[in-house]
Amino acid sequence: MNENNGKFNWKKIFFVFEELGKVGEGEGFGDFNFNNLLKGFLKKKTDSEIEDSLIVGTEKTTPEISDISLKYPEPWLFGRLLLGSIILFYGFVAVYKQFEVANLIPAIILTGSFAVPISSLFFFFELNIRRNIPIWHVMRLVLMGGLLSIFITLLLSQNVSIFNGPTGAWFAALIEEPAKLITVVILVKNKKRYPYILNGLLFGASVGCGFASFESAGYALTYGMEDIDSLIGLIQLRGILSPFGHIAWTAIASASFWRVCKGEKIDFNLFFDKKFYIPFIMIIFMHSIWNSNSVIPFQGVYFILGITSWALILSIVNLGIKQISLEKGGKIIFKN
Repeated sequence: MNENNGKFNWKKIFFVFEELGKVGEGEGFGDFNFNNLLKGFLKKKTDSEIEDSLIVGTEKTTPEISDISLKYPEPWLFGRLLLGSIILFYGFVAVYKQFEVANLIPAIILTGSFAVPISSLFFFFELNIRRNIPIWHVMRLVLMGGLLSIFITLLLSQNVSIFNGPTGAWFAALIEEPAKLITVVILVKNKKRYPYILNGLLFGASVGCGFASFESAGYALTYGMEDIDSLIGLIQLRGILSPFGHIAWTAIASASFWRVCKGEKIDFNLFFDKKFYIPFIMIIFMHSIWNSNSVIPFQGVYFILGITSWALILSIVNLGIKQISLEKGGKIIFKN
């Protein structure tokens, strides 16, 4: 009799998770340690340390490659922002419940739709150990990227419908993912200045954050016209899922493209490099399943897809750290 009968085999689950880290010629998760991640959340920081972590990316505040720490990042600002955003959202909800002032509904929509996605975005900001992207550039991508990606999505959707192409929630992935990647490529003009894999990861997360936030605000407004409880419920669900959806998908797509582009001019052949197209096809596939009517109970499909997305992200982070390590060691990574 097999002694594993009736027992959940965690080793197989971890094996699958590790194999996902090798997709698209990935190299696994490197020095990632979940315990260290939790330690980062709990670390105490002074106001000066917080300011230093945010004032980066300018000519005077971008460190030399020789000064870059190759220690696996331990994001801590993300946790503080996440806690603060949750308190802010439920604070507005509590005040509304007490006084039922309609003027508070926009505050609930805005804090609920933007707070958690932007908190998640700071996780990617902290993962960018090259520290060469200023926060204003990130926020510009959130706002302008959100607008442009939605515009391109609507433009493509209308053209598909004109020619009687396929429609439906599952098909949205085939339009939205290319639209968001196109947006990143258009808005990040100086690719030679930001050629690193971890730069691409942050740029993609920024555009994904803008897209997800504006989309959530739109859905929330629609639901809020009918029932405030439905509005709050929708925002809660989308807030919980936001780190695993558009932000993660666009981060993966952008970082994969940055990996093959290396700060050079856009070459059509880059899209046929399996280091790019395998992860990109995967996120389109995951997005399609995400939008489908899953039969897995307890929102299990979101859990499975979320784990898959983050396995790809951790693999990309490992590749990004290795890229910087090789450059720091004297290897020529980018052309002059």
